[in-house]
Amino acid sequence: MSATAPAHDQRRLLDVQALDTRLAQVAHRARTLPEHAQVAALDATERTLRDELVAARTLASDVDREATRAETEVEQVRARAQRTSARLAAGGTPAKELQQLLAEAEALTRRLRSLEDSQLEVMERQEVAEQAVAALEQRAAGLAGERAALVAARDTALAAAREEHERVSAQRAGAIGQLDKGLVALYEQVRARRDGLGAAPVVGETCGGCRLPFTGTFRVRVASAAPDDVVQCEECDRILVRAPEPELRR
Repeated sequence: MSATAPAHDQRRLLDVQALDTRLAQVAHRARTLPEHAQVAALDATERTLRDELVAARTLASDVDREATRAETEVEQVRARAQRTSARLAAGGTPAKELQQLLAEAEALTRRLRSLEDSQLEVMERQEVAEQAVAALEQRAAGLAGERAALVAARDTALAAAREEHERVSAQRAGAIGQLDKGLVALYEQVRARRDGLGAAPVVGETCGGCRLPFTGTFRVRVASAAPDDVVQCEECDRILVRAPEPELRR
């Protein structure tokens, strides 16, 4: 750790700090893109929708099988009724057998009517089930399109953030590579402990990092320090860059 560093390097440390702050802002912006939360919300909605679609398709499949059974039963009873009607129409049937055929025809008619009513009810449920599946599939397609658009927007924003991060990182490397090595080591240590802020300007008689005013003793120390002395805030330990504000913005 260096107790002294060229005053010029200390002033330029604020340029490095500005670049580090910018890098942190870019990283934060990339992490907190609204598209992240929107995509996550859509993913949750899609998972729920997939479950609903599985249930709807299962129900539709069950109703389809029920409709097939109902149609088979109707066809079987109708075929038998037609055979019975044909025997009655042929005539020449003994009276006792004729009575049995008439009773059978009447029973078959009642059975057919009941089966056709049941078949109609199943067909109605089949239509409702198919419509439910179609509606869910349409909604799923809409969500997929919406998600694709959000992902594209997110990826574009992330690409822009990466490009900016790389550009600022290159600027930082160039700026910090020209500074006193001991000063840089101290700056990095403090920055790691203090939420990314390792250096701050002296603003009047206040630390520009923690915003606390200097105590009497420390005020004298700051005022009497040589230009090349590295002075750290007594409260937050950040490196204090002692230069008039106009000189801080190079």
